[in-house]
Amino acid sequence: MPWRIPLVAAMALAFVSLALISGAAYIVVLAGATGTAERLLVDRAARVVDAQVDLVRSRLDPVSEQLELIASLAAAGRIDIESPVDMREALAVMMARVPAVSAAGFATLDLKLHRAVREPDGQIHRDTVSLIDTPRGLERFRELQTSQHTFWGALFWSESAQQPVVNVRTPVRRIDNAFIGGLIATVAVGDLSYLIGDPTHGGDGRYFILVGRDKVLAHRRLINSRGLGLSEERSLPTIKEVDDPVLAKIWDTPVRSQQIDRALGNLGHVVEVNGRRWVFVYRELRRFGPDPWLVGQYFPIEDATSDLDRLTNGAIVGAATLAVAALLALVMGLSMARSIRTITSAAESIEHLKFDEPFHRRSRLREIDDAGHSLDKARGALKWFGAYVPHRLVFRLMELGESAVASRRRDVTVMFTDIVGFTPQAEDLPEQETADMLNHHFALLGACIESEHGVIDKYIGDCVMAVWGGLFKMEDHADHAVKAALDMARVIREDNALRIAAGQLPVRLRVGVHSGPVVVGNIGAPGRVNYTVVGDTVNVAQRFEQLGKEFMTEADDVIVLVSGDTIAAMKHPEVLGTLPTPELRHVKGRDEPEQVYRLI
Repeated sequence: MPWRIPLVAAMALAFVSLALISGAAYIVVLAGATGTAERLLVDRAARVVDAQVDLVRSRLDPVSEQLELIASLAAAGRIDIESPVDMREALAVMMARVPAVSAAGFATLDLKLHRAVREPDGQIHRDTVSLIDTPRGLERFRELQTSQHTFWGALFWSESAQQPVVNVRTPVRRIDNAFIGGLIATVAVGDLSYLIGDPTHGGDGRYFILVGRDKVLAHRRLINSRGLGLSEERSLPTIKEVDDPVLAKIWDTPVRSQQIDRALGNLGHVVEVNGRRWVFVYRELRRFGPDPWLVGQYFPIEDATSDLDRLTNGAIVGAATLAVAALLALVMGLSMARSIRTITSAAESIEHLKFDEPFHRRSRLREIDDAGHSLDKARGALKWFGAYVPHRLVFRLMELGESAVASRRRDVTVMFTDIVGFTPQAEDLPEQETADMLNHHFALLGACIESEHGVIDKYIGDCVMAVWGGLFKMEDHADHAVKAALDMARVIREDNALRIAAGQLPVRLRVGVHSGPVVVGNIGAPGRVNYTVVGDTVNVAQRFEQLGKEFMTEADDVIVLVSGDTIAAMKHPEVLGTLPTPELRHVKGRDEPEQVYRLI
Protein backbone atom coordinates (compact mmCIF):
# COMPACT_ATOMS: atom_id res chain seq x y z
CA MET A 1 0.00 0.00 0.00
CA PRO A 2 1.42 3.45 -0.88
CA TRP A 3 0.02 5.01 2.29
CA ARG A 4 -2.06 4.04 5.29
CA ILE A 5 -3.74 6.03 8.07
CA PRO A 6 -4.31 4.98 11.69
CA LEU A 7 -7.68 3.49 12.58
CA VAL A 8 -8.35 6.26 15.12
CA ALA A 9 -7.86 8.93 12.46
CA ALA A 10 -10.04 7.05 9.94
CA MET A 11 -12.91 6.71 12.40
CA ALA A 12 -12.73 10.36 13.43
CA LEU A 13 -12.57 11.47 9.78
CA ALA A 14 -15.53 9.26 8.87
CA PHE A 15 -17.78 10.62 11.62
CA VAL A 16 -16.85 14.24 10.95
CA SER A 17 -17.39 13.76 7.20
CA LEU A 18 -20.77 12.15 7.81
CA ALA A 19 -21.82 15.02 10.04
CA LEU A 20 -20.72 17.63 7.46
CA ILE A 21 -22.43 15.81 4.58
CA SER A 22 -25.62 15.41 6.61
CA GLY A 23 -25.55 19.10 7.52
CA ALA A 24 -25.06 20.17 3.92
CA ALA A 25 -27.86 17.89 2.73
CA TYR A 26 -30.18 19.23 5.43
CA ILE A 27 -29.53 22.85 4.38
CA VAL A 28 -30.15 22.04 0.71
CA VAL A 29 -33.40 20.23 1.48
CA LEU A 30 -34.57 23.00 3.82
CA ALA A 31 -33.85 25.71 1.28
CA GLY A 32 -35.74 23.83 -1.44
CA ALA A 33 -38.71 22.99 0.81
CA THR A 34 -39.31 26.58 1.88
CA GLY A 35 -39.48 27.82 -1.71
CA THR A 36 -43.12 27.07 -2.52
CA ALA A 37 -46.09 25.29 -0.96
CA GLU A 38 -46.13 22.78 -3.81
CA ARG A 39 -42.73 21.46 -2.78
CA LEU A 40 -44.19 20.47 0.56
CA LEU A 41 -46.45 18.01 -1.23
CA VAL A 42 -43.79 15.33 -1.31
CA ASP A 43 -43.52 15.41 2.48
CA ARG A 44 -47.24 15.74 3.01
CA ALA A 45 -48.08 13.01 0.53
CA ALA A 46 -45.56 10.58 1.97
CA ARG A 47 -46.70 11.18 5.53
CA VAL A 48 -50.39 10.93 4.66
CA VAL A 49 -50.16 7.74 2.66
CA ASP A 50 -47.75 6.11 5.12
CA ALA A 51 -50.01 7.01 8.02
CA GLN A 52 -53.02 5.62 6.18
CA VAL A 53 -51.24 2.34 5.33
CA ASP A 54 -50.00 2.07 8.92
CA LEU A 55 -53.54 2.68 10.15
CA VAL A 56 -54.88 -0.16 8.01
CA ARG A 57 -52.14 -2.48 9.18
CA SER A 58 -52.66 -1.49 12.82
CA ARG A 59 -56.30 -2.54 12.52
CA LEU A 60 -55.79 -5.78 10.59
CA ASP A 61 -52.38 -7.11 11.73
CA PRO A 62 -53.63 -7.76 15.30
CA VAL A 63 -56.35 -9.96 13.81
CA SER A 64 -53.85 -12.31 12.16
CA GLU A 65 -51.50 -12.12 15.17
CA GLN A 66 -54.23 -13.13 17.62
CA LEU A 67 -55.38 -15.89 15.28
CA GLU A 68 -51.81 -17.25 15.07
CA LEU A 69 -51.57 -17.10 18.86
CA ILE A 70 -54.68 -19.25 19.23
CA ALA A 71 -53.33 -21.61 16.57
CA SER A 72 -50.03 -22.03 18.43
CA LEU A 73 -51.84 -22.65 21.73
CA ALA A 74 -54.11 -25.23 20.10
CA ALA A 75 -51.16 -26.95 18.37
CA ALA A 76 -49.31 -27.14 21.69
CA GLY A 77 -52.34 -28.58 23.49
CA ARG A 78 -52.85 -25.46 25.62
CA ILE A 79 -56.38 -25.22 24.23
CA ASP A 80 -58.46 -28.39 24.02
CA ILE A 81 -59.55 -28.51 20.37
CA GLU A 82 -61.81 -31.45 21.18
CA SER A 83 -63.92 -29.16 23.40
CA PRO A 84 -66.24 -26.87 21.38
CA VAL A 85 -66.84 -24.79 24.50
CA ASP A 86 -63.11 -24.16 25.04
CA MET A 87 -62.56 -23.21 21.41
CA ARG A 88 -65.55 -20.86 21.31
CA GLU A 89 -64.43 -19.17 24.53
CA ALA A 90 -60.89 -18.72 23.17
CA LEU A 91 -62.32 -17.10 20.04
CA ALA A 92 -64.60 -14.87 22.11
CA VAL A 93 -61.64 -13.70 24.21
CA MET A 94 -59.75 -12.87 21.01
CA MET A 95 -62.71 -10.85 19.73
CA ALA A 96 -62.88 -8.93 23.00
CA ARG A 97 -59.25 -7.97 22.56
CA VAL A 98 -59.49 -7.10 18.87
CA PRO A 99 -62.61 -5.00 18.16
CA ALA A 100 -62.08 -5.24 14.39
CA VAL A 101 -63.11 -8.91 14.34
CA SER A 102 -66.77 -9.39 13.43
CA ALA A 103 -66.69 -13.20 13.60
CA ALA A 104 -64.20 -15.98 14.29
CA GLY A 105 -64.39 -19.73 13.90
CA PHE A 106 -62.49 -22.99 14.30
CA ALA A 107 -63.11 -25.65 11.62
CA THR A 108 -62.51 -29.25 12.71
CA LEU A 109 -61.72 -32.40 10.78
CA ASP A 110 -65.31 -33.61 11.29
CA LEU A 111 -66.45 -30.55 9.26
CA LYS A 112 -67.88 -28.60 12.20
CA LEU A 113 -67.37 -24.85 12.63
CA HIS A 114 -67.27 -23.58 16.22
CA ARG A 115 -68.02 -19.84 15.97
CA ALA A 116 -68.10 -16.64 17.94
CA VAL A 117 -70.11 -13.88 16.21
CA ARG A 118 -70.39 -10.24 17.29
CA GLU A 119 -74.03 -9.13 17.40
CA PRO A 120 -75.12 -5.55 16.44
CA ASP A 121 -75.40 -4.67 20.14
CA GLY A 122 -71.78 -5.71 20.74
CA GLN A 123 -72.59 -9.01 22.47
CA ILE A 124 -70.72 -12.10 21.29
CA HIS A 125 -72.88 -15.04 20.26
CA ARG A 126 -71.37 -18.54 20.32
CA ASP A 127 -72.58 -21.53 18.29
CA THR A 128 -71.53 -24.51 16.19
CA VAL A 129 -72.61 -25.05 12.58
CA SER A 130 -71.84 -27.52 9.83
CA LEU A 131 -69.28 -26.51 7.23
CA ILE A 132 -71.30 -28.35 4.63
CA ASP A 133 -74.28 -26.04 5.29
CA THR A 134 -72.08 -22.93 5.14
CA PRO A 135 -71.84 -21.37 1.65
CA ARG A 136 -68.44 -22.36 0.22
CA GLY A 137 -67.42 -23.41 3.74
CA LEU A 138 -66.05 -26.76 2.61
CA GLU A 139 -64.06 -25.11 -0.20
CA ARG A 140 -62.41 -22.66 2.22
CA PHE A 141 -61.66 -25.51 4.64
CA ARG A 142 -59.83 -27.42 1.89
CA GLU A 143 -57.74 -24.33 1.20
CA LEU A 144 -56.74 -24.33 4.88
CA GLN A 145 -55.79 -28.02 4.76
CA THR A 146 -53.28 -27.43 1.96
CA SER A 147 -51.80 -24.27 3.47
CA GLN A 148 -48.72 -24.10 5.69
CA HIS A 149 -49.01 -20.47 6.75
CA THR A 150 -51.52 -17.79 7.71
CA PHE A 151 -53.10 -16.08 4.71
CA TRP A 152 -55.76 -13.49 3.92
CA GLY A 153 -58.44 -15.00 1.72
CA ALA A 154 -60.63 -13.52 -0.97
CA LEU A 155 -63.38 -11.16 0.18
CA PHE A 156 -66.80 -12.86 0.52
CA TRP A 157 -70.37 -12.01 1.52
CA SER A 158 -71.42 -12.74 5.11
CA GLU A 159 -75.07 -13.66 5.55
CA SER A 160 -74.93 -13.08 9.31
CA ALA A 161 -73.44 -9.58 8.95
CA GLN A 162 -75.32 -8.81 5.72
CA GLN A 163 -72.24 -7.19 4.26
CA PRO A 164 -68.94 -8.23 2.66
CA VAL A 165 -66.07 -9.27 4.93
CA VAL A 166 -62.32 -9.57 4.58
CA ASN A 167 -60.96 -12.69 6.19
CA VAL A 168 -57.75 -14.20 7.50
CA ARG A 169 -57.18 -17.94 7.89
CA THR A 170 -54.49 -20.01 9.55
CA PRO A 171 -54.02 -23.80 9.66
CA VAL A 172 -53.49 -25.47 13.03
CA ARG A 173 -50.71 -28.06 12.79
CA ARG A 174 -49.02 -30.17 15.40
CA ILE A 175 -45.23 -30.15 15.82
CA ASP A 176 -45.05 -33.00 13.30
CA ASN A 177 -46.89 -30.75 10.77
CA ALA A 178 -50.09 -32.79 10.92
CA PHE A 179 -53.20 -30.70 10.15
CA ILE A 180 -55.70 -30.78 13.05
CA GLY A 181 -58.02 -27.90 12.17
CA GLY A 182 -58.26 -24.39 10.80
CA LEU A 183 -59.02 -20.93 12.19
CA ILE A 184 -60.75 -18.07 10.41
CA ALA A 185 -61.51 -14.50 11.47
CA THR A 186 -63.50 -11.95 9.51
CA VAL A 187 -63.64 -8.16 9.54
CA ALA A 188 -66.79 -6.58 8.18
CA VAL A 189 -66.28 -3.87 5.58
CA GLY A 190 -68.43 -1.51 7.61
CA ASP A 191 -66.35 -2.08 10.75
CA LEU A 192 -63.13 -1.64 8.77
CA SER A 193 -64.42 1.65 7.36
CA TYR A 194 -65.30 2.85 10.86
CA LEU A 195 -62.04 1.76 12.49
CA ILE A 196 -59.76 3.42 9.95
CA GLY A 197 -61.99 6.44 9.33
CA ASP A 198 -63.33 7.59 12.70
CA PRO A 199 -61.26 10.62 13.89
CA THR A 200 -61.24 9.19 17.44
CA HIS A 201 -59.33 6.22 16.01
CA GLY A 202 -56.78 8.36 14.19
CA GLY A 203 -58.50 8.30 10.81
CA ASP A 204 -59.61 10.99 8.39
CA GLY A 205 -62.99 11.49 6.79
CA ARG A 206 -61.43 11.65 3.31
CA TYR A 207 -59.93 8.18 3.32
CA PHE A 208 -60.63 5.33 0.90
CA ILE A 209 -59.54 1.81 0.04
CA LEU A 210 -60.14 0.59 -3.50
CA VAL A 211 -59.99 -2.92 -4.94
CA GLY A 212 -59.01 -2.50 -8.54
CA ARG A 213 -59.70 0.95 -9.97
CA ASP A 214 -63.36 1.40 -9.12
CA LYS A 215 -64.50 -1.05 -6.37
CA VAL A 216 -64.70 0.64 -2.95
CA LEU A 217 -63.68 -1.52 0.02
CA ALA A 218 -63.52 1.13 2.76
CA HIS A 219 -65.14 4.56 2.88
CA ARG A 220 -67.21 6.59 5.32
CA ARG A 221 -70.33 5.69 3.29
CA LEU A 222 -69.69 1.97 3.95
CA ILE A 223 -69.87 2.35 7.75
CA ASN A 224 -73.57 1.77 7.15
CA SER A 225 -74.03 0.24 3.71
CA ARG A 226 -77.84 0.29 3.71
CA GLY A 227 -79.24 1.74 0.52
CA LEU A 228 -76.32 0.63 -1.64
CA GLY A 229 -78.02 -2.59 -2.71
CA LEU A 230 -75.09 -4.84 -1.84
CA SER A 231 -75.46 -8.63 -2.00
CA GLU A 232 -73.45 -11.78 -2.55
CA GLU A 233 -73.54 -11.15 -6.33
CA ARG A 234 -72.63 -7.45 -5.94
CA SER A 235 -70.58 -7.23 -2.76
CA LEU A 236 -68.81 -3.87 -3.26
CA PRO A 237 -70.02 -0.51 -4.61
CA THR A 238 -68.19 1.50 -7.26
CA ILE A 239 -66.63 4.93 -6.79
CA LYS A 240 -69.70 6.43 -8.47
CA GLU A 241 -72.09 4.88 -5.94
CA VAL A 242 -70.74 6.05 -2.57
CA ASP A 243 -72.03 9.67 -2.71
CA ASP A 244 -68.52 11.15 -2.78
CA PRO A 245 -68.17 13.61 -5.71
CA VAL A 246 -64.42 14.05 -5.18
CA LEU A 247 -63.63 10.30 -5.06
CA ALA A 248 -65.81 9.78 -8.12
CA LYS A 249 -63.36 11.99 -10.07
CA ILE A 250 -60.19 10.23 -8.92
CA TRP A 251 -59.39 8.85 -12.38
CA ASP A 252 -60.27 12.02 -14.30
CA THR A 253 -57.51 13.64 -16.33
CA PRO A 254 -54.94 14.93 -13.78
CA VAL A 255 -54.10 18.62 -13.48
CA ARG A 256 -50.60 18.81 -14.92
CA SER A 257 -47.84 20.80 -13.23
CA GLN A 258 -44.18 19.91 -13.64
CA GLN A 259 -43.39 21.03 -10.11
CA ILE A 260 -46.35 19.23 -8.51
CA ASP A 261 -45.86 16.07 -10.58
CA ARG A 262 -42.18 15.98 -9.63
CA ALA A 263 -43.05 16.44 -5.95
CA LEU A 264 -45.71 13.75 -5.85
CA GLY A 265 -43.91 11.24 -8.03
CA ASN A 266 -45.77 7.91 -7.90
CA LEU A 267 -47.51 8.77 -4.61
CA GLY A 268 -50.54 10.31 -6.31
CA HIS A 269 -51.89 13.05 -8.55
CA VAL A 270 -54.04 16.20 -8.55
CA VAL A 271 -57.54 16.55 -10.02
CA GLU A 272 -59.86 19.52 -10.26
CA VAL A 273 -63.46 19.21 -9.03
CA ASN A 274 -65.84 22.17 -9.44
CA GLY A 275 -62.97 24.65 -9.70
CA ARG A 276 -61.08 23.35 -6.65
CA ARG A 277 -57.91 21.26 -6.77
CA TRP A 278 -57.63 18.10 -4.74
CA VAL A 279 -54.52 16.04 -4.05
CA PHE A 280 -54.97 12.27 -4.09
CA VAL A 281 -52.24 10.26 -2.38
CA TYR A 282 -52.30 6.47 -2.35
CA ARG A 283 -50.20 3.38 -2.12
CA GLU A 284 -50.77 -0.21 -3.19
CA LEU A 285 -51.10 -2.74 -0.36
CA ARG A 286 -50.85 -6.45 -1.21
CA ARG A 287 -50.80 -8.32 2.09
CA PHE A 288 -54.52 -8.63 2.91
CA GLY A 289 -55.93 -10.76 0.11
CA PRO A 290 -55.32 -12.07 -3.39
CA ASP A 291 -56.24 -8.72 -4.98
CA PRO A 292 -54.13 -5.62 -4.24
CA TRP A 293 -55.69 -2.73 -2.34
CA LEU A 294 -55.22 0.95 -3.14
CA VAL A 295 -55.08 2.74 0.23
CA GLY A 296 -55.21 6.51 0.28
CA GLN A 297 -56.71 9.88 1.15
CA TYR A 298 -57.39 13.17 -0.57
CA PHE A 299 -57.14 16.74 0.67
CA PRO A 300 -57.28 20.31 -0.71
CA ILE A 301 -54.01 21.47 -2.21
CA GLU A 302 -53.99 24.58 0.01
CA ASP A 303 -53.62 22.36 3.12
CA ALA A 304 -49.96 21.88 2.20
CA THR A 305 -49.16 25.50 3.15
CA SER A 306 -49.99 24.88 6.80
CA ASP A 307 -46.76 22.94 7.17
CA LEU A 308 -44.61 25.95 6.35
CA ASP A 309 -44.53 27.42 9.88
CA ARG A 310 -43.81 24.03 11.42
CA LEU A 311 -40.97 23.57 8.94
CA THR A 312 -39.34 26.82 10.05
CA ASN A 313 -39.43 25.85 13.72
CA GLY A 314 -38.21 22.40 12.81
CA ALA A 315 -35.27 23.90 10.98
CA ILE A 316 -34.06 25.64 14.16
CA VAL A 317 -34.42 22.54 16.29
CA GLY A 318 -32.89 20.36 13.58
CA ALA A 319 -29.82 22.57 13.24
CA ALA A 320 -29.18 22.48 17.00
CA THR A 321 -29.71 18.72 17.10
CA LEU A 322 -27.35 18.21 14.18
CA ALA A 323 -24.61 20.17 15.90
CA VAL A 324 -24.96 18.14 19.12
CA ALA A 325 -25.08 14.91 17.13
CA ALA A 326 -21.91 15.80 15.24
CA LEU A 327 -20.04 16.45 18.51
CA LEU A 328 -21.24 13.22 20.07
CA ALA A 329 -20.40 11.29 16.89
CA LEU A 330 -16.82 12.60 16.99
CA VAL A 331 -16.36 11.63 20.63
CA MET A 332 -17.90 8.19 20.15
CA GLY A 333 -15.91 7.59 16.97
CA LEU A 334 -12.62 8.21 18.75
CA SER A 335 -13.66 5.93 21.63
CA MET A 336 -14.81 3.14 19.30
CA ALA A 337 -11.65 3.36 17.21
CA ARG A 338 -9.41 2.84 20.23
CA SER A 339 -11.52 -0.13 21.36
CA ILE A 340 -11.61 -1.71 17.91
CA ARG A 341 -7.83 -1.56 17.89
CA THR A 342 -7.82 -4.29 20.55
CA ILE A 343 -9.68 -6.62 18.16
CA THR A 344 -7.23 -5.69 15.36
CA SER A 345 -4.30 -6.66 17.59
CA ALA A 346 -5.96 -10.01 18.30
CA ALA A 347 -6.39 -10.64 14.55
CA GLU A 348 -2.70 -9.86 13.99
CA SER A 349 -1.75 -12.36 16.71
CA ILE A 350 -3.88 -15.05 15.03
CA GLU A 351 -2.27 -14.23 11.68
CA HIS A 352 1.16 -14.96 13.22
CA LEU A 353 -0.14 -18.09 14.99
CA LYS A 354 0.61 -16.65 18.42
CA PHE A 355 -2.04 -18.65 20.21
CA ASP A 356 -0.29 -18.57 23.57
CA GLU A 357 -0.66 -14.80 23.92
CA PRO A 358 -3.86 -13.54 25.57
CA PHE A 359 -6.02 -11.55 23.16
CA HIS A 360 -8.44 -9.86 25.50
CA ARG A 361 -8.04 -6.30 26.74
CA ARG A 362 -10.77 -4.74 28.84
CA SER A 363 -13.13 -2.30 27.09
CA ARG A 364 -16.08 -0.21 28.27
CA LEU A 365 -17.93 -1.12 25.07
CA ARG A 366 -19.86 -4.30 25.87
CA GLU A 367 -19.78 -5.90 22.40
CA ILE A 368 -16.04 -5.36 22.02
CA ASP A 369 -15.42 -6.62 25.54
CA ASP A 370 -17.51 -9.72 24.78
CA ALA A 371 -15.59 -10.23 21.53
CA GLY A 372 -12.31 -10.17 23.48
CA HIS A 373 -13.61 -12.86 25.83
CA SER A 374 -14.74 -14.93 22.84
CA LEU A 375 -11.32 -14.68 21.20
CA ASP A 376 -9.67 -15.97 24.36
CA LYS A 377 -12.03 -18.95 24.40
CA ALA A 378 -11.49 -19.58 20.69
CA ARG A 379 -7.69 -19.52 21.10
CA GLY A 380 -7.52 -23.03 22.50
CA ALA A 381 -10.07 -24.36 19.99
CA LEU A 382 -8.05 -23.06 17.03
CA LYS A 383 -5.21 -25.49 17.87
CA TRP A 384 -7.26 -28.51 16.98
CA PHE A 385 -10.30 -27.28 15.08
CA GLY A 386 -9.40 -28.22 11.51
CA ALA A 387 -11.86 -30.93 10.61
CA TYR A 388 -15.60 -31.34 10.67
CA VAL A 389 -16.87 -32.96 13.86
CA PRO A 390 -20.30 -33.35 15.49
CA HIS A 391 -21.51 -30.53 17.70
CA ARG A 392 -21.38 -32.59 20.86
CA LEU A 393 -17.81 -33.54 20.08
CA VAL A 394 -16.91 -29.86 19.63
CA PHE A 395 -18.23 -29.08 23.11
CA ARG A 396 -16.37 -32.10 24.47
CA LEU A 397 -13.14 -30.98 22.83
CA MET A 398 -13.53 -27.48 24.24
CA GLU A 399 -13.97 -29.04 27.68
CA LEU A 400 -11.24 -31.70 27.61
CA GLY A 401 -8.93 -30.65 24.79
CA GLU A 402 -7.06 -33.12 22.58
CA SER A 403 -7.40 -35.95 25.09
CA ALA A 404 -11.07 -36.18 24.16
CA VAL A 405 -10.28 -37.58 20.69
CA ALA A 406 -7.58 -40.06 21.71
CA SER A 407 -8.50 -43.57 20.57
CA ARG A 408 -9.68 -45.83 23.37
CA ARG A 409 -11.56 -49.06 23.95
CA ARG A 410 -15.00 -48.69 25.43
CA ASP A 411 -18.23 -50.66 25.91
CA VAL A 412 -21.05 -49.09 23.92
CA THR A 413 -24.43 -49.85 22.38
CA VAL A 414 -24.78 -49.46 18.61
CA MET A 415 -28.06 -49.10 16.71
CA PHE A 416 -28.79 -49.45 13.00
CA THR A 417 -32.10 -48.52 11.36
CA ASP A 418 -33.23 -49.07 7.78
CA ILE A 419 -36.38 -48.25 5.81
CA VAL A 420 -37.86 -51.37 4.24
CA GLY A 421 -38.27 -51.11 0.46
CA PHE A 422 -37.12 -47.51 0.33
CA THR A 423 -35.36 -47.75 -3.06
CA PRO A 424 -38.42 -48.84 -5.12
CA GLN A 425 -40.60 -46.44 -3.16
CA ALA A 426 -38.24 -43.53 -3.87
CA GLU A 427 -38.18 -44.34 -7.58
CA ASP A 428 -41.91 -43.50 -7.77
CA LEU A 429 -41.53 -40.13 -6.04
CA PRO A 430 -40.17 -36.81 -7.36
CA GLU A 431 -36.71 -35.91 -6.07
CA GLN A 432 -37.94 -33.15 -3.74
CA GLU A 433 -40.62 -35.36 -2.20
CA THR A 434 -38.02 -38.06 -1.62
CA ALA A 435 -35.72 -35.56 0.11
CA ASP A 436 -38.62 -34.18 2.19
CA MET A 437 -39.66 -37.68 3.22
CA LEU A 438 -36.10 -38.60 4.31
CA ASN A 439 -35.60 -35.32 6.17
CA HIS A 440 -38.88 -35.82 8.03
CA HIS A 441 -37.99 -39.45 8.80
CA PHE A 442 -34.51 -38.59 10.06
CA ALA A 443 -35.94 -35.76 12.18
CA LEU A 444 -38.28 -38.22 13.93
CA LEU A 445 -35.51 -40.75 14.58
CA GLY A 446 -32.99 -38.07 15.54
CA ALA A 447 -35.33 -36.67 18.18
CA CYS A 448 -35.66 -40.12 19.77
CA ILE A 449 -31.90 -40.67 19.71
CA GLU A 450 -30.98 -37.27 21.11
CA SER A 451 -33.62 -37.40 23.84
CA GLU A 452 -31.94 -40.58 25.12
CA HIS A 453 -28.43 -39.00 24.97
CA GLY A 454 -27.34 -40.91 21.89
CA VAL A 455 -25.09 -39.60 19.12
CA ILE A 456 -25.88 -40.05 15.42
CA ASP A 457 -22.63 -41.41 14.00
CA LYS A 458 -23.59 -41.26 10.34
CA TYR A 459 -26.35 -41.50 7.75
CA ILE A 460 -25.95 -44.24 5.13
CA GLY A 461 -28.57 -43.66 2.46
CA ASP A 462 -31.86 -44.25 4.27
CA CYS A 463 -30.07 -45.89 7.22
CA VAL A 464 -29.06 -44.32 10.54
CA MET A 465 -26.17 -45.46 12.74
CA ALA A 466 -26.29 -44.23 16.34
CA VAL A 467 -24.03 -44.88 19.34
CA TRP A 468 -24.54 -44.69 23.11
CA GLY A 469 -21.47 -44.43 25.36
CA GLY A 470 -18.95 -43.59 22.63
CA LEU A 471 -18.46 -39.91 23.20
CA PHE A 472 -19.32 -39.90 26.89
CA LYS A 473 -18.92 -42.81 29.25
CA MET A 474 -22.38 -44.13 30.09
CA GLU A 475 -23.01 -46.94 32.54
CA ASP A 476 -26.59 -47.35 31.30
CA HIS A 477 -25.93 -47.01 27.58
CA ALA A 478 -27.94 -50.14 26.78
CA ASP A 479 -31.00 -48.85 28.68
CA HIS A 480 -30.98 -45.58 26.75
CA ALA A 481 -30.53 -47.32 23.40
CA VAL A 482 -33.43 -49.74 24.00
CA LYS A 483 -35.64 -46.89 25.20
CA ALA A 484 -34.80 -44.92 22.03
CA ALA A 485 -35.65 -47.93 19.84
CA LEU A 486 -39.06 -48.33 21.51
CA ASP A 487 -39.71 -44.58 21.14
CA MET A 488 -38.87 -44.88 17.44
CA ALA A 489 -41.46 -47.62 17.02
CA ARG A 490 -44.08 -45.44 18.69
CA VAL A 491 -43.41 -42.28 16.66
CA ILE A 492 -43.16 -44.19 13.37
CA ARG A 493 -46.56 -45.77 14.00
CA GLU A 494 -48.06 -42.40 14.90
CA ASP A 495 -46.55 -40.86 11.79
CA ASN A 496 -47.78 -43.73 9.64
CA ALA A 497 -51.33 -43.08 10.81
CA LEU A 498 -51.00 -39.51 9.56
CA ARG A 499 -49.40 -40.63 6.29
CA ILE A 500 -52.22 -43.10 5.63
CA ALA A 501 -54.81 -40.41 6.40
CA ALA A 502 -53.05 -38.19 3.86
CA GLY A 503 -53.13 -40.93 1.22
CA GLN A 504 -49.41 -41.74 1.49
CA LEU A 505 -47.66 -45.07 1.88
CA PRO A 506 -46.60 -45.96 5.46
CA VAL A 507 -42.91 -46.21 6.35
CA ARG A 508 -41.74 -49.67 7.42
CA LEU A 509 -38.66 -49.70 9.63
CA ARG A 510 -36.15 -52.28 10.84
CA VAL A 511 -34.08 -51.54 13.97
CA GLY A 512 -31.14 -53.60 15.22
CA VAL A 513 -29.39 -53.00 18.58
CA HIS A 514 -26.24 -54.67 19.91
CA SER A 515 -23.82 -53.91 22.78
CA GLY A 516 -20.15 -54.66 23.16
CA PRO A 517 -16.60 -53.29 23.03
CA VAL A 518 -15.47 -50.93 20.25
CA VAL A 519 -12.56 -48.64 19.48
CA VAL A 520 -13.59 -44.99 19.76
CA GLY A 521 -11.51 -42.19 18.27
CA ASN A 522 -10.47 -40.27 15.18
CA ILE A 523 -10.49 -42.47 12.07
CA GLY A 524 -9.33 -41.20 8.69
CA ALA A 525 -6.57 -39.39 6.84
CA PRO A 526 -4.69 -36.62 8.68
CA GLY A 527 -6.46 -33.90 6.70
CA ARG A 528 -10.00 -35.30 7.01
CA VAL A 529 -11.05 -37.41 9.95
CA ASN A 530 -14.25 -38.74 11.50
CA TYR A 531 -14.75 -39.31 15.19
CA THR A 532 -16.46 -42.70 15.09
CA VAL A 533 -16.57 -46.22 16.49
CA VAL A 534 -15.17 -49.33 14.81
CA GLY A 535 -15.11 -52.99 15.71
CA ASP A 536 -17.02 -56.24 15.56
CA THR A 537 -19.82 -54.78 17.71
CA VAL A 538 -20.69 -52.36 14.91
CA ASN A 539 -20.84 -55.20 12.38
CA VAL A 540 -23.06 -57.33 14.62
CA ALA A 541 -25.46 -54.43 15.20
CA GLN A 542 -25.85 -54.05 11.45
CA ARG A 543 -26.38 -57.83 11.10
CA PHE A 544 -29.21 -57.59 13.65
CA GLU A 545 -30.89 -54.93 11.59
CA GLN A 546 -30.58 -57.21 8.55
CA LEU A 547 -32.00 -60.14 10.58
CA GLY A 548 -35.23 -58.19 10.68
CA LYS A 549 -35.92 -59.44 7.14
CA GLU A 550 -36.37 -62.95 8.57
CA PHE A 551 -38.70 -61.85 11.38
CA MET A 552 -40.72 -59.11 9.67
CA THR A 553 -44.08 -59.92 8.08
CA GLU A 554 -46.19 -57.88 5.69
CA ALA A 555 -48.39 -56.84 8.62
CA ASP A 556 -45.46 -55.34 10.58
CA ASP A 557 -44.61 -51.68 10.15
CA VAL A 558 -41.75 -51.66 12.72
CA ILE A 559 -39.51 -54.42 14.03
CA VAL A 560 -36.95 -54.00 16.83
CA LEU A 561 -34.36 -56.76 17.35
CA VAL A 562 -32.06 -56.55 20.38
CA SER A 563 -29.13 -58.85 21.12
CA GLY A 564 -28.75 -60.87 24.30
CA ASP A 565 -25.60 -58.85 25.04
CA THR A 566 -27.67 -55.66 25.08
CA ILE A 567 -30.27 -57.16 27.43
CA ALA A 568 -27.46 -58.34 29.69
CA ALA A 569 -25.87 -54.87 29.64
CA MET A 570 -29.08 -53.13 30.73
CA LYS A 571 -29.10 -51.85 34.30
CA HIS A 572 -32.88 -51.99 34.55
CA PRO A 573 -34.25 -54.66 32.18
CA GLU A 574 -37.37 -54.90 34.33
CA VAL A 575 -38.79 -51.84 32.58
CA LEU A 576 -39.36 -54.08 29.55
CA GLY A 577 -41.72 -56.31 31.52
CA THR A 578 -41.77 -59.99 30.63
CA LEU A 579 -39.17 -60.51 27.94
CA PRO A 580 -40.01 -62.70 24.96
CA THR A 581 -38.20 -66.02 24.58
CA PRO A 582 -35.03 -65.32 22.62
CA GLU A 583 -34.28 -67.13 19.40
CA LEU A 584 -30.83 -68.35 18.49
CA ARG A 585 -29.55 -67.20 15.12
CA HIS A 586 -26.17 -67.42 13.47
CA VAL A 587 -24.71 -64.06 12.57
CA LYS A 588 -22.04 -63.61 9.95
CA GLY A 589 -18.62 -63.26 11.58
CA ARG A 590 -19.63 -65.10 14.77
CA ASP A 591 -18.96 -68.79 15.46
CA GLU A 592 -21.57 -69.12 18.18
CA PRO A 593 -25.27 -68.31 17.61
CA GLU A 594 -26.57 -65.02 19.02
CA GLN A 595 -29.61 -64.56 21.23
CA VAL A 596 -32.18 -62.46 19.39
CA TYR A 597 -34.94 -60.67 21.34
CA ARG A 598 -37.78 -59.23 19.32
CA LEU A 599 -39.13 -56.31 21.38
CA ILE A 600 -41.52 -54.99 18.72
